[in-house]
Amino acid sequence: MLRAFIKSEDDRVVRDASPEALSAALRDKGATFWLDMVKPTDEEYALLDEVFGFHPLAIEDTLNYMQRPKIESYHHTGDGCTEGYFYMVFHGPDLETFRQRLRTKELDLFVSERYLVTVHEEVMTSVEAVVQRCEADPAQMLDRGTDVLLYNILDHMVDHYNPILDYLQETLDDLEDRALTEPRPEVLTAIAMKKRELLNLRRIVGPQREVVAQLTRGDVPFIREATRVYLRDVQDHLIRTVESVELYRDLVLGARDIYLSSISNNVNHIMKVLTIITVVTLPLTIVTSFFGMNFSAEVPGWGWLVTHRAGLWVAMAAMALMVAGLTALFWKKGWIGTGERLVTREHKSHGRRTKRELAADHAAQRLATSGSAGAPANGQEQLDAQRAPH
Repeated sequence: MLRAFIKSEDDRVVRDASPEALSAALRDKGATFWLDMVKPTDEEYALLDEVFGFHPLAIEDTLNYMQRPKIESYHHTGDGCTEGYFYMVFHGPDLETFRQRLRTKELDLFVSERYLVTVHEEVMTSVEAVVQRCEADPAQMLDRGTDVLLYNILDHMVDHYNPILDYLQETLDDLEDRALTEPRPEVLTAIAMKKRELLNLRRIVGPQREVVAQLTRGDVPFIREATRVYLRDVQDHLIRTVESVELYRDLVLGARDIYLSSISNNVNHIMKVLTIITVVTLPLTIVTSFFGMNFSAEVPGWGWLVTHRAGLWVAMAAMALMVAGLTALFWKKGWIGTGERLVTREHKSHGRRTKRELAADHAAQRLATSGSAGAPANGQEQLDAQRAPH
């Protein structure tokens, strides 16, 4: 599907996307236009060569999906293209696509001082937003120049990274809690998948930051200084996105370490329980083994212990005293009966506390430490007292 917005030198705007209209717009030195190609057919792809005369390498990169984000300068001129242009590859994030298939949507752009050509195989919400603005007032959008039009598209694309970052942060927070309270094998699988998502996102966002940096440095001559100020804002968003991705990657590695530590602590706890059971039952084994020896009943004291009816109770009492003594010793040393867990189940159900609650608790602790008389009864009252006008 082709969508064209052509503004001629006499300020007349047409929406004709035919090859004849595009060729006429290229020949008109005072014309400014934007051609958007959505899911183009082979005949529509042919316009890039037959009408615009773009370089074959740039057209080949457009046909190949998942190109690395980049910007290339072409001074090649063909039959229709009589001036230099820049070829760009940019990736637009989409939360649902990223969540399901771990990928972004590719946008190919041919941009010069008089025209902008965008090519994408999938519908992109960021491009659709700019198209709607052009449909509402095409003359105003094209009067600002192709550099402003390019900025609007890039700005909408970069803004769509925020939902992905929020999704990753919520997922990583949940993974940390699960790695701490429920270290199961599926948690490690989820951690590996999130690491893969972050690496894929870093591979996309990192080069895009360099692409926008070239636009802000003046490497593209037809981008005006006033537009570079806005592009620097786009670059700032990308820098923060890259920093967030690096931080989330550290959080993934931290969640993996938490998972491994939880598994190790659980194994140690199980080994401790089994060791204590072994040590407690060891005296029982000794006593019963002692009675199982084939000594003669004529040995002084031994015969009575074996043949008398009280011998059984004496042996049982000795074993009970040994077990009780060892249990009391372990309890005193804190090896059993502590009820230790890394994190209680209640911690997960309570959820994260707000900054206001943490500030109230901090104020209450300071109040308890100072011990001043007549102070508010709790941290929340102290905060309210501080906010009250004097």
